[in-house]
Amino acid sequence: MRYLAFQREAVEEIVGNRRLQSIDFEEGSELLRILSGELDDISGIAPRLSLHTSRSGAGKIVTYAGGGIPAYVVFDLDESGVFDPKQPSFDAVQILQRVLRFAIKHWDHKILNPSEMVFPAYKKAIIFPFPISQKTGFRVAIDLNPDASRLERRGQAERYLLVYKAGLDDGKGPGETPSFTVFRKFLDDLPHLDVSRKPAGAGAAQISALQGVSVGPPPGRLDIHQGYDLWMRALTSEQRRFVVAPLESPARIEGPAGTGKTLCLALKAVHSLKGAQEKDLENSSLFVTHSEASRKSILDVLESMDAGHFLRPLSPRRALKVVTLQGLCAEILRQEISATELLDPDAYDAKQLQLLYVEQALEHARRELTTYQKFLSVGFSEFLSREEDWALMQMLQHEIGVVIKGRANEKFDSYSKVPPLKNGLPLQNEGDKSFVWRVYELYRDQLISGAQFDTDDVMLSALGQLATPIWRRRRLREGYDCIFIDETHLFNMNELSVFHHLTKRDDRYQIAFAVDRSQAIGDRGWANDVDFGTLVPDTESLQNNRTKVSTVFRCSPDIVNLAFTVTSSGASLFTNFEDPLLLANSNLSFEEERMCQPPVYTQYDDDESLVKGAFEQAEDMVKSMSTSRGDIAIIAFGEELFKLLTSKAESENKPIELLKERGNLEVIKKARQSGRFVLSMPDYVGGLEFDGVVIVGVDDGRVPSTSGVSAESRAFLSFTAHNRLYVAITRARYRVIISGVKARGPSEILNPALKQKAIELKG
Repeated sequence: MRYLAFQREAVEEIVGNRRLQSIDFEEGSELLRILSGELDDISGIAPRLSLHTSRSGAGKIVTYAGGGIPAYVVFDLDESGVFDPKQPSFDAVQILQRVLRFAIKHWDHKILNPSEMVFPAYKKAIIFPFPISQKTGFRVAIDLNPDASRLERRGQAERYLLVYKAGLDDGKGPGETPSFTVFRKFLDDLPHLDVSRKPAGAGAAQISALQGVSVGPPPGRLDIHQGYDLWMRALTSEQRRFVVAPLESPARIEGPAGTGKTLCLALKAVHSLKGAQEKDLENSSLFVTHSEASRKSILDVLESMDAGHFLRPLSPRRALKVVTLQGLCAEILRQEISATELLDPDAYDAKQLQLLYVEQALEHARRELTTYQKFLSVGFSEFLSREEDWALMQMLQHEIGVVIKGRANEKFDSYSKVPPLKNGLPLQNEGDKSFVWRVYELYRDQLISGAQFDTDDVMLSALGQLATPIWRRRRLREGYDCIFIDETHLFNMNELSVFHHLTKRDDRYQIAFAVDRSQAIGDRGWANDVDFGTLVPDTESLQNNRTKVSTVFRCSPDIVNLAFTVTSSGASLFTNFEDPLLLANSNLSFEEERMCQPPVYTQYDDDESLVKGAFEQAEDMVKSMSTSRGDIAIIAFGEELFKLLTSKAESENKPIELLKERGNLEVIKKARQSGRFVLSMPDYVGGLEFDGVVIVGVDDGRVPSTSGVSAESRAFLSFTAHNRLYVAITRARYRVIISGVKARGPSEILNPALKQKAIELKG
């Protein structure tokens, strides 16, 4: 007969300490050893707690220093097998946290989440402790008033919860009567327990325990501008291993949104430079971002990490340079290209302008269509006649940049032999490619007439400069010891091809990069890990230095579940849509989970009421969470809705700040200081986080758009829609509200979420 019991205040201590919620932290690993019976002392990881062995020797009881409320959660270890060592290593801690959190909500009569079900008639509860992404079906059965008749005679009814069953089957259902043999042994042992005594060293450790908890909030809730040492103390074991490992070969950190990838990359850069400083070695490092806004935000973070003397070095022996890739390539070409010749200094804005040039090229090419008509395949001809222009423009832009310029080197003979991209233009013969080539020529003519170069021109020209004997001779002197690349998933093939030429050595690539392919806005042409060979030719060593992080610090469990239903449906449709949430777990503290609510899909009569409702929902979030307006984002799916929301805000004087540049922290700071909502679109919110997010216009026919869209481009647009919705959802910490027009119905992308009850339908 074996049991493990937790006193009420000990329960609150365990669920309140983030470092006890996952074995990703060292303290969590120690807690796992306690649950498995390997360790008999809990004070080392939670100084205010004591672990007592019962008088009978049958069980162990965890109490809070000085005693407290006489209420307990009791695990019948023999009958339930709940902490069976055969479980995967992370399971025991996850199960414990979920049961203890349920216990507090039950005692305090709080609202339960969808994975917690109570059967009042039977005084039983069932908990599903693992995310739906893991599809385990594992459940824990709890008696809410065990041995009721005996406890009522003692006046102790409903003080205790008994975990009596765990596994994959329902057993005999909620009407099942568990054995109370072990529970009665616990009741007999309890009067002989000295809960008033403090654990050894508790008084001295009181302050340090509080400090330990203060380090615990997820990175998103810590001050992003805190110092290097504080950040290092807050890392998980997996994150720390990535940061401190010597960068001697390619290193890749990947995981879903909110796992701290960018933070780890920045810390690794600082750690490498500090190590070189201690050993008095040279270290010229490069940190590459995708856009100018993200470059500024990374600089801000690095300054706070005490890296200022590396960013503005007195000696060039140890220096950290933070640049956009386009800016770097422009420097390489400084004798051949000036800033005024770029489409736009910012890579993202340059690609938006590029899209307008493609639109004009397509308009002119259609006037010549009769010349090409007899050479076109029937399928491609029908595709051109019925396809919406805006969808066709995106696909042509992708074809010009990735295929014509990147793979075919702007030569038609090469282009005619390159196989079509998956989810790209439905090209079937050389005649089809001839028409696309004509669009490209007209696009190129616009650049020539304006004396401009697009992003791909800059990248490929820089690549040409780097693949020369001159650079190979200068490489050892002018190259970089270490290269750090953030948001690698946003770079296309041409851009990825530049990096491995920038290292000092060509036999060892000291490149570290962060990636979450599901955050890529649109299809970048990536198919599998082979694509990373473009970035790092040394793919074998890359596989050996691959760090996967799965603990999500930003989002609540319900938001992680909702995001998973989006990524999993995408993964089932597209071979190159990678699902990072398969083994993800949320890591919010219990106090933060109290702010959470299950995601909701709300329906409105028309676009006007949809826009009005978005502001009402945002205001309700502010009041119910007692947060600021600057911590709430309203994300519009589509230019039309964005304009309607902006117009509504202007006409009714709604407090908003417009975010129209990816990752622009200046706008976020301004919104929080002035108490204004952040109004944006999915393309611009990557890398940011908010307490709550209102996502507007995710309805059928609009996300993805099906109006006038052919079957050939539907896959491309659906891929993009999955990406954007995943990015939008994972910006939220505590609450997500998605809305649409009732007549349209929810977007098809949300069907799996509705079926699995990962989102509630209202209205």
